[in-house]
Amino acid sequence: MNKIFLLSILMAGCTGKATDTASPVAIEGPTHTIWSGWNHTWGFLSHRLSLIQVKAGEGEEAESGMVGGSWSTGETWSDDVNFRIHQQHITGNVIEVEHGETSMTVGPEGVATATSFADREDFQLVVLRGFEINTDTEQSEDYPEDYDPALGYTSKGFGMSVEQTGVGEITATAHLRWGGRDRDDMNSAIPHAQADVVVYWSAISGLSSSETVTFSGQQDLAHTPPNSEQSGLTSALEWSGHGVSAIRRFDLLLEDQDGGDGGDYIRSAGTEIEPQPDGTAPDTIAAEILTTSAIELGTMRMECSADAVWIPLDPSRNAIEGVTISGTHAIGQHTVTQSL
Repeated sequence: MNKIFLLSILMAGCTGKATDTASPVAIEGPTHTIWSGWNHTWGFLSHRLSLIQVKAGEGEEAESGMVGGSWSTGETWSDDVNFRIHQQHITGNVIEVEHGETSMTVGPEGVATATSFADREDFQLVVLRGFEINTDTEQSEDYPEDYDPALGYTSKGFGMSVEQTGVGEITATAHLRWGGRDRDDMNSAIPHAQADVVVYWSAISGLSSSETVTFSGQQDLAHTPPNSEQSGLTSALEWSGHGVSAIRRFDLLLEDQDGGDGGDYIRSAGTEIEPQPDGTAPDTIAAEILTTSAIELGTMRMECSADAVWIPLDPSRNAIEGVTISGTHAIGQHTVTQSL
């Protein structure tokens, strides 16, 4: 049974129930981009997680990357990645947006934090701009020699968050959860595994208000292979007016329903708020981490949560364009556009 909760938290003001739409008068000023989520789905099978990357870009460009194990790379089989990346472009002189990144290594404990500093100390809000997970990195002396970390691991989920923790200070946190499945060499490597993580962020100044809602949901994933009918979680948003949406935190979790601590091969993952083209409030937030495939080895339960932010903006002073970049690309890291 699905369970979905939305908890509204007032941060710096109230959005109200305005029904303004964008002004037809040309608005001048710099253009800033705010990310509002993504989805990656393998075309044919579920795979180990070796690399996943998404980063908002400028205009109708973004960055997208995905690599699994040998059944995605062409060594045993090849696969393609279907992607959606959501971003909004704000033109005007009201707000300022500074983009940055925070890097860290997540070890066997599964969580790491790191701190960066924005150039502007007076920013009011920091939100995610994307992230990168890469298992193809240097390992400890205890890591077994017979498993290549570039092949990745079966996953129990992952999550990213950013928060303002001091004057100009931004703390990023990454959770990576690995769990063994059907490969003895991989299972022996997981207790020693390290992965590199980059958390991309946007620090925003000049806001008059913002509002955060916490989304949370869970469900048992269908396990009737081949290709069980699995679906993500979606919940309505009660925002209104003119503005942009963002994500400050997301967490995607898989739990083995058979009582073990195993992970699984991942078919899709994402947390996304699809923006309206004209800057009016989005309708829904959605999240998923699914395992459907030709052969499904685990019986899994999915839990998803996120902190989503609504930033109301004056339509007479800010022009907003919402863009969803979607398509298909091969394994690896790519600059993607709507034309793909």
